[in-house]
Amino acid sequence: MNMTTSANSDDLVRNCNDAMRSGVDFPTMWHTIIKPHPTVVGVPVQRLAENRTYLEIPLLRGDWLIVDIEGRTVGVR
Repeated sequence: MNMTTSANSDDLVRNCNDAMRSGVDFPTMWHTIIKPHPTVVGVPVQRLAENRTYLEIPLLRGDWLIVDIEGRTVGVR
């Protein structure tokens, strides 16, 4: 991953986590922060692991934005 893509992904994660802490729901976050972001290249895919549901959203360079709705956290994998 190049430095620009990494910085953009970091900004995306920070903006999403700030929004979640402020009480923004996922549909709003998707339409206002995630979908228009230049590193996002696909739609959310729902996954289940350890009895917890989360969303994965594909990013440039093969990374995934991970949105844990129950835990109210966002990260990159």
